[in-house]
Amino acid sequence: MNESNTVDPTTTWMQIVALLTAASDGPQTRGAVDAELHSLALGAQIVASRAVALLPIDADGDLEDVLLDVAASSTLVDLIRAARRAARTHPAAAFPAGGAAVIAELDVLVAEAEALS
Repeated sequence: MNESNTVDPTTTWMQIVALLTAASDGPQTRGAVDAELHSLALGAQIVASRAVALLPIDADGDLEDVLLDVAASSTLVDLIRAARRAARTHPAAAFPAGGAAVIAELDVLVAEAEALS
């Protein structure tokens, strides 16, 4: 059974938001001296905010309850990659209207992250 049969697209979308938020808020990005790392964290925050804007109004409070299946030692790049993996569990059309554009931005962010690693 694949994950798209067990997790609905809205929950997956909230996981993407939570992963990107965790990436931008992680300890390695607080007060980051490395300009590239800081820029990547800012990009994660921007993509997360665009994804949040597509959520139904009543779903916003549920973001605090999203469980992330990532290691505590996950890096900024790991979290961004995990967000992309989550985005690929459903077709873009299954996500909120405008989701395809956010996923495209996420793909650009992943490319930037991989260039740093």
